[in-house]
Amino acid sequence: MKTLMIDPGHGGLDPGATYRGFEEKVFNLSTARIVQNYLMENYKVNIIMTRTEDKTLSLSDRSTLANVSQPDFFLSIHHNAGGGSGFESYVYSGSVPAQTFIYQNIIHDAVMTAIKPFNVVDRGKKRDNFHVLRETNMPSLLVEVLFVDNPRDISLLNNAEFRNAVAVAIARGIAKALELPPKSDNKKSLFKVIAGSFTERKNAENRVNELKKNSIESVIDILSESSNTYYRVQAGAFAIRDNAESQVAKLKMFGIDSFISVEVVSTNLPLTQPKETDS
Repeated sequence: MKTLMIDPGHGGLDPGATYRGFEEKVFNLSTARIVQNYLMENYKVNIIMTRTEDKTLSLSDRSTLANVSQPDFFLSIHHNAGGGSGFESYVYSGSVPAQTFIYQNIIHDAVMTAIKPFNVVDRGKKRDNFHVLRETNMPSLLVEVLFVDNPRDISLLNNAEFRNAVAVAIARGIAKALELPPKSDNKKSLFKVIAGSFTERKNAENRVNELKKNSIESVIDILSESSNTYYRVQAGAFAIRDNAESQVAKLKMFGIDSFISVEVVSTNLPLTQPKETDS
């Protein structure tokens, strides 16, 4: 089984790029976790994260961990700054394994294909002397997902549909590049459409009522993470991803941002509430 290392850039005392209260480190970790979850749920792969929380790590900490762990591929996830706009990917400007360019081409193209509907600028496949690319001893790639200091880009980064689309595209590109075998046991993916996540139950109930007025049935799913409780409004669960994406598009028409949460379920067990809505 192949091993992948995902590196959410910055973290802890190092916020990365900042703009009007937004911090790059937050976007980096959020995107990385979606990539991690999608791959773990759908493919046979080992994944090592350089960080899973808001933790300070030096560049040498990251490259040392990679070289000790010896993954088959290293991916560093960042969000750009400097007044530009769009998506770009980097490999080391010096000598690299030939496989590195193949991985870059596949992953970069997968991302741009997926986010084309959002009219994102393709800034190209590039090379640079970044530490985590230079000092890691395996095929390595660094991606820059839009610019946190560009008003249009930050609007997309705050759009759950876009964040999910770009992260899933990165994951699918990785799976294709590394030829990861899909999971084919007695489990399958269930695509849940989440139309809001709230810390107050009353707010979730208000969203349920809002959806009901638009003839969209939903339920409240309680999620506990660490010491926090979230009330997620689930507006459908689908066996086919395209149907979930259609629901996301429908909700967007009503001015409601939503995202897709992927859950692996056993095919030996019947699906419970909410009911399958693929018909």
